[in-house]
Amino acid sequence: MKEFGISIRGRVKNFTLPKSQPLIPLFEAVVNSLNAIDERKEKEPDFDNGYISIVLKRSQQLSFNGEIDPLAEVIDITVEDNGIGFNESNFTSFLQSDSTYKEAIGGKGVGRFSWLVAFQRAIIESTYKDDESGFVTRSFEFNLDKNEINDTLVNSTRDSNITSVKLQGFMSPYRESMPKQLSTIAMRVVHHCLIYFMSDNCPKIIISDGLDSINLNQLFAEKIKSDGNVDSFIIGDNQFELLHVKAEDPSLNGNRLFLCAHSRLVERKDLDKYITDLDRSIYDKHAFWYVGVLKGPYLDENVDMNRLSFNIPDGGIGKTLTGVLSMDQIMHEAVQRIKTYLHEYLTPISDAKMRSITNYVTRKAPQFRHLLKQMPTEVAMIKPNLSEDKLSDELYKIKRQFDKCMQDENSELLETLKEGIISDSEYQRRFQIQVTKLSEANEAILAEYVAHRKVVIDLLQAALNRKDDGKYNKEQYIHDLIYPMRTTADAEPYDRHNLWLLDEKLAYCSYISSDIPFDNSPKENRTDIMILDCPVAVSEDENDGTEYDTIVLFELKRPMRDDYTDGENPIVQLYRYVDKLKTNRETDKNGRIIHVGMNTKFYLYAVCDITPKLESAINHGGIFKKTPDKTGYYGYNDGYNAYIEILPFNKIINDSQKRNRVLFEKLGL
Repeated sequence: MKEFGISIRGRVKNFTLPKSQPLIPLFEAVVNSLNAIDERKEKEPDFDNGYISIVLKRSQQLSFNGEIDPLAEVIDITVEDNGIGFNESNFTSFLQSDSTYKEAIGGKGVGRFSWLVAFQRAIIESTYKDDESGFVTRSFEFNLDKNEINDTLVNSTRDSNITSVKLQGFMSPYRESMPKQLSTIAMRVVHHCLIYFMSDNCPKIIISDGLDSINLNQLFAEKIKSDGNVDSFIIGDNQFELLHVKAEDPSLNGNRLFLCAHSRLVERKDLDKYITDLDRSIYDKHAFWYVGVLKGPYLDENVDMNRLSFNIPDGGIGKTLTGVLSMDQIMHEAVQRIKTYLHEYLTPISDAKMRSITNYVTRKAPQFRHLLKQMPTEVAMIKPNLSEDKLSDELYKIKRQFDKCMQDENSELLETLKEGIISDSEYQRRFQIQVTKLSEANEAILAEYVAHRKVVIDLLQAALNRKDDGKYNKEQYIHDLIYPMRTTADAEPYDRHNLWLLDEKLAYCSYISSDIPFDNSPKENRTDIMILDCPVAVSEDENDGTEYDTIVLFELKRPMRDDYTDGENPIVQLYRYVDKLKTNRETDKNGRIIHVGMNTKFYLYAVCDITPKLESAINHGGIFKKTPDKTGYYGYNDGYNAYIEILPFNKIINDSQKRNRVLFEKLGL
């Protein structure tokens, strides 16, 4: 009877095993078997038929046809090998926590404790050849019940080495997190032991579950191809080796870098976070995922006790003051070499991405076009295959960065000029650079405005079509396009309106509508919202208390409306509103009187389709003439000092398209 010098229960409790890594106990058992086979090879040079058998026992859950469900939960795992066995040296090491017996090959002496984190017990039986007694069999159970290991050692009737580790009683939450498909578990073992499988001396490894079996060596050969390309590089005094692998395994579902220590996988890095243009396009087009395998003495020396991470600082692009190499620099060097290796695959992805971005900013988002020249590095860092919404978000972030840099550079240039620490020639050079950037930025702003106009015209045109239910859009939809409604008086500037659709000179009008067209009732839970079918007043100037020279009114009606009367139609409504303004009692949104004098000129616009009843009212007016294109009407009412136009929606769209056509064509819109 032999006893641990520590509390097994305490040691297991302190062993960190995330529930997302339920395969770690299996990996530990498999790697122990690989080490045991290597140790036997060293002792027996002629030994070359090593094997490892992994057997999964599933619950007795039945499938629909009454057979054992191939996706039933795994409850026990047995790993068997023909390695050196639990001889006295290995058994003594097993009994010692944090043993240094396998230190030379990366053993931390703690991996077996993961067995008792996820399983109730481990039952070990090992037959090996003793130098004095011949073949013997050692058996014992490893559990949390006691610190004692009651092993038995008896002479064996067998004449060959065989060791089995039975992990029994898979516990929650690891049991639920365990992959169900045998093929998935098989590939995970291959990934974990990737370096072993790449060796010509890798033992034969079979995994089975009583229903099916998979040869892992064959799986590696079929699914993972290595063209033997190894990159060796040095960072400081540290040597690294990067093996490039093309893996045809769809379950990888990503391009990854495996960081290994002592030939064992420790960390996985998702490379799409490090290489912009590396995404699933490579797998879709070429049927492989990229896997890099990175190893080196520095990684071996700095792996943590549980072999789940490295004790290497993240930050810094080079050595710190204390001479410690950072993970960032290791990743930087590895990533550069991966980019070179995948150059022929990444270049077409990058080129296609840039064509897509260029096409988008040219045809749909010209406000970002200057970024292609001014921020090429940042634009190149945009991920490929983004939706237009996400692409717009990324470009907007870069634009904000550009604007901030412009402000900082302008301030710095002015400051250096004030302090006299810059020569005239250098100032002129830098000034010209800033002017060029500013010009391109302003061109982008203009392009954005022109693109906005194109969208507004398209939306207005679509709004005029009859809907599927046979009805037309209500006034509100069109109203928002021409004259945006606001939630509060100060929510957004009124110069965001689209009155240019009616007349270009209205683009500069200020909003002075009185309280009459608004509903300020608190029951509506909103203020200063335009009421439909009421005239709206705008002016070229803000209300400063003086008499207005010009006031523009417009009235908007639902498309194809035809329920007008002689006393209630848009022409009468506009005149009525002029009458109210002439009383000099109406106020603007700020409560200020709108002053109207004898010389105040009124421009009145009725925005509506000319239906039969409205045309009758127009003809009775006596002042209207058809516009030159015969689609609308205009007239002058001397008594009101008012010019009035009847603008059908089709005329508004056609005229707007003609006025803006040259701009649209210049932008490729």
